[in-house]
Amino acid sequence: MGARVDLSKFENWLSPRNKLGRALWVLACNVMFRPAFPAFLWPWRRLVLVLFGAKVHRLSHVYSDVKIWAPWNLEMGEYSCLASRVNVYNTGRIVIGRHATVSQGAYLCPGSHDITDPKFRMICSDMQIGDQVWIATEAFVGGMGVHIGEGAVVGARAVVTKDVEPWTVVAGNPAKAVKKRVLRES
Repeated sequence: MGARVDLSKFENWLSPRNKLGRALWVLACNVMFRPAFPAFLWPWRRLVLVLFGAKVHRLSHVYSDVKIWAPWNLEMGEYSCLASRVNVYNTGRIVIGRHATVSQGAYLCPGSHDITDPKFRMICSDMQIGDQVWIATEAFVGGMGVHIGEGAVVGARAVVTKDVEPWTVVAGNPAKAVKKRVLRES
């Protein structure tokens, strides 16, 4: 058995600039982003995100009750969507591809803590969600450097902690491949 972790030694890894940015974001989010504006005002929410450093395509959609930890760590491609109650805990950069949907109540988390460090330091990485991906209702996608490949589907309430191959459907806890996603001819 190893030494005990003394969480009283925990050090906040955020810079003063990051802490100030987060404080300003929380204020702006509650005043200018979160109010349930009508759907035709989605461009307003996008503007607020861009003012805080997000790279959000003008044809993407972000619902008013989405929680975004750090807009400056978010990038969204055209026609991508963060649906109602999505939690984007982006301590690291999250890139969401074109025509990708993150459905209601899903949770995205590209960071963790170093469990071998007595100070339990936060460790962050980037997360890539490819083009044409669907992350279904209440799925959890987290872990260091997780990549969801193009066209993949993450089933409802799935727990993804490793890469998902392109055009693969995963489900369960832990998420496992259940089949390939093949699009019909239209």
